[in-house]
Amino acid sequence: MKLSDLRIQLTPERKRNLITLVVGLTISWTLASLMACASSTKPSTSAPLYQQLGGVASITQITDRTLDRVSTDPRTQRTFANIKMKALKESVATYVCKVADGPCVYEGETMRNSHADLGITGAEFDLMVEVLRDEINRAQAPTGAKNELLKRLAPTRRDIVKNS
Repeated sequence: MKLSDLRIQLTPERKRNLITLVVGLTISWTLASLMACASSTKPSTSAPLYQQLGGVASITQITDRTLDRVSTDPRTQRTFANIKMKALKESVATYVCKVADGPCVYEGETMRNSHADLGITGAEFDLMVEVLRDEINRAQAPTGAKNELLKRLAPTRRDIVKNS
C-alpha cells in the first residue's frame, strides 16, 4: 500500500466542519490562555506615592537626612546660614508628603517666594536632587516611586534656581 492510496476525499461539508473545528480549538486555547494570565496577575491598583515611599515617617526621614547633608556640604551650606533647621525640616517633609499625595497639608510659602532672596544656583539645586535621590535609595523605596517623586518635584527648579 502506497501513501498516495491513503488519500481522503473531503467533501465541501467535511471541509467546512474541519475548518470550524480548527478555528474553534484555536479560539478556545486563546481564551483559556488569556484567562489563565488574567487570573494569575494582581490587580493594577497601586498604593499612593507616599505609601510607596514608605509613608509619612519615611518621607520625614528622607527629607531630614537630605537637609542634614546639604546644610553641611561646603557647596550648599551658605544657603542654610541663619535658617531654623527644625522648622525647615518640618516644612520640607510636609511639602514632599503633599507632592506625593500624602495626608499632609502644606501651608508654607510657594517655592518661588520661599527661595526668592537665596540666589540658589543650578549646581546647588542639582546637588540637592542628587542627595535626595541617594536618601530615597537608602530608604529602599522602589525605583518607580523614586522616579515619580523626582518627576513631580522637577518643575520647582524654575521657581527655586535664580542663578545658572
